[in-house]
Amino acid sequence: MRHTEYGYVSPVEDYCYHDLERWLADKKKRGNGYPMMMKHCNWGGCNKVVPKDQSFCDKHEAMNEQRKADYKASLNHRGQTSIGRQVRKDHQAYYNRVRRDKEANTFYHTKQWRNVRDYVYARDMATCQVCGNAVTNRKIVDHIHPLKISGEERLSQDNLWTLCYRCHNIKTNLEMNIAAKDNGNAILKHAKREWWQKIISERFK
Repeated sequence: MRHTEYGYVSPVEDYCYHDLERWLADKKKRGNGYPMMMKHCNWGGCNKVVPKDQSFCDKHEAMNEQRKADYKASLNHRGQTSIGRQVRKDHQAYYNRVRRDKEANTFYHTKQWRNVRDYVYARDMATCQVCGNAVTNRKIVDHIHPLKISGEERLSQDNLWTLCYRCHNIKTNLEMNIAAKDNGNAILKHAKREWWQKIISERFK
């Protein structure tokens, strides 16, 4: 027998009492009287039960986070291989030939641009100014206000920053979408560095 706030209870009653305590605690967390919806952990072969809005049990949640980190690391590693570098080199050649206009392509091959680009790359310590990753395979120095729209700033150090391949691609695609709007050019001409950092970072989620 054990003494509780309900008096002395038998072992069976004691077991029920603890179940009642757990149920009341769960009800307090939920804020209503409905039973909590449960499901099995999404990790293959795991039979643990978790709340419906949770993907994994505690053990496999940690393992899933490690899996994602390993995958991102593998992408960075592939980017440093000779094949990865060749793919990017071919892509850049295609971009220069097809997507860049002739005037911009000529500008990006001038000595003035190369000097300013190298300075900004060194100033930013070869680090992407959005995600913080090292930029070692190619010097990607980007115009915050696009060259086509703000040509007077083409050599301004304040209008230049270093981006990694991924962040540069995201920004380029966003610029194309924004430019298609009625006031798109005005938005791009006055967009701040902090604004770009925010919307590019949001694409990682």
